[in-house]
Amino acid sequence: MHLHLCDFTTLSDAQKAMVLTWRNHEKIKAFMYTTHTISEKEHLRFIESLKTAQDKRYFLVYNEDVAIGVIDFTDITPLRATIGLYANPTLSRKGVGKELMRAIITYGFETLHVKRLCAEAFAFNTKAKALYETFGFCETARKTINKHEIICMELAYENRPL
Repeated sequence: MHLHLCDFTTLSDAQKAMVLTWRNHEKIKAFMYTTHTISEKEHLRFIESLKTAQDKRYFLVYNEDVAIGVIDFTDITPLRATIGLYANPTLSRKGVGKELMRAIITYGFETLHVKRLCAEAFAFNTKAKALYETFGFCETARKTINKHEIICMELAYENRPL
């Protein structure tokens, strides 16, 4: 398994279009805080904003030559980063979430050198919660966003899977 992270700020027009299609896909949108259909203009403005953002990094992840999903790091500080991920909704193979999580853990701890990775998942998203727990994330709090209960989870550097 050879993963390659492609920074959103370097995406080709075709890659940008593919990611926008994924972001608006029902399988992805159901688990996002943003509930409206994202326009191309909004999508391109977001990608452009990443060029100057110091506290955000977004990547299109490839396994060999197959685009398997997106990972992101937001609210990055020396101590922590909030992570997110979604798989390519057109792929039917198993294990993509685990591949994306390995990329997140490697990049977060080895490149960003943060002490903690933080994640949020809708309480009804039992698959996401189980994935995070598989990698050692522990629930730290709950909150409500858009009338949905959100589970907040963290993974400390010292508890990362080796």
